[in-house]
Amino acid sequence: MISFLLSVRQSFRLFLTVAYVGGIVALSLLPSNDFPRIELFDGADKVVHFLMYFILSLLFCWTTKTELNYSWLFLIVPVTIGWGIFMEFMQLSMHQGRSFSVYDILANSLGVVSGTLIYLMAARKSFS
Repeated sequence: MISFLLSVRQSFRLFLTVAYVGGIVALSLLPSNDFPRIELFDGADKVVHFLMYFILSLLFCWTTKTELNYSWLFLIVPVTIGWGIFMEFMQLSMHQGRSFSVYDILANSLGVVSGTLIYLMAARKSFS
């Protein structure tokens, strides 16, 4: 499976990553009343934040072929964490029913770090 993913054309990788970032922007900045109310459990939104940024970091690692050049990590991790922080500040400044949350930033950051580590472990295993 990993070898298949690593064989995907670079242009398609980039397209998916940019489209995913666009999805995060839309989900993060649309007014909260545009979303249906679904009661799950306390903190379910933190799980969603974690998963969104987990996937984002996987996509960035895949797009930049981090398994071939680990120096990309010095860009990927701070940029994706920074993007999550930026989205929170955008929510704060928009006044559209969205709110700033340090816990969302923490969930985003944990998702980035976890996704990056999982990607590196999977890539390393496929190359050994």
